[in-house]
Amino acid sequence: MPEGDSVYRQCKMLREALKGHVLDSSDLRVPALATTDLSGRTVVDVVPRGKHILIRLSAAPNASELKSGAEPLTLHSHLMMDGTWRVFERAVAAQDGAERESGARAASSAGTAPAVRGRRGRQPYRRSASVRSRAEARTPLSADVSIGQGSHTIRAILRTATVDAIGFDVKDVRLVPTRLEDQELVGFLGPDILGPDWNLDEALRRLRAQPDRAIGTALMDQRNLAGIGNVYRVEVLFMTRTNPWAPVGSLPEGKLTEIVTLAHKLLNLNRDRPLRSTVGHPATGRPLFWAYGHYDQPCRRCGARLKRGEIDDAAPSTTEARGASAVQHLRQIAWCPTCQSGGA
Repeated sequence: MPEGDSVYRQCKMLREALKGHVLDSSDLRVPALATTDLSGRTVVDVVPRGKHILIRLSAAPNASELKSGAEPLTLHSHLMMDGTWRVFERAVAAQDGAERESGARAASSAGTAPAVRGRRGRQPYRRSASVRSRAEARTPLSADVSIGQGSHTIRAILRTATVDAIGFDVKDVRLVPTRLEDQELVGFLGPDILGPDWNLDEALRRLRAQPDRAIGTALMDQRNLAGIGNVYRVEVLFMTRTNPWAPVGSLPEGKLTEIVTLAHKLLNLNRDRPLRSTVGHPATGRPLFWAYGHYDQPCRRCGARLKRGEIDDAAPSTTEARGASAVQHLRQIAWCPTCQSGGA
């Protein structure tokens, strides 16, 4: 499940592949941007902001010919539940027909067979090859996502002289002037838990502004602090013995600071790891968690069976009555009825 650490790693990968390089071409497969041409622009930076990916591009060198305008632009995307960016190295352009035929004859005389075209995993990604053959391979994509995604899920392609950066199933693909990033894209977000401008006091202030809201819901509201998702919510609340449905205002003195400080620590510990771990040592083979996903298994602290619960991330308050037609965003969480009983 992509969360702040996943987005951090994706941006690091994209930054290493794209920063400072000129785009040969672009292909944005969303209706509003289908005719947009970003070729000629240089990738200035790739920046994570909470769970948002911001690819910043330079001003257009030939502005009069481009529909996208002259000023620097930011390409925005969000991974949501199953999106991912992948980078493919581009092979050297194919030889002309005569060179290929000559090479085949040489290989035959040497007793070696040429590589079989189309065999998955045998050929490097080529400019002229179908994206589908590579993209559909079931490959570990990041620390927590493993998806077989085909060409029909591609929403964005950014091509340089050396790589193709491809966004599979990414959501909310938008292009705005870089000067309007805050106004149109991410200005509503709270302090970024992995950002250079992280501000603990501001995050606490925003959380305390809604004392009747369940702490489990408040942590997921990106307007309070940006980057926490369901995995870290479950783990942080379990590790701090906090009931997910306890109102923020009911927490003991210092508890809210403990929760947010731990979340900041865990995401920073995992941001460069190939696999997530919250149990005190790096994971090998699979992510390691205290509670997340361990429904009906013994609590590692007290031995009670962990319960599967549902929490409404859209609920504004634990006390406010809501009608049957109210919007809900129910998420499943694991919690210990003994260790996390307070405020239930």
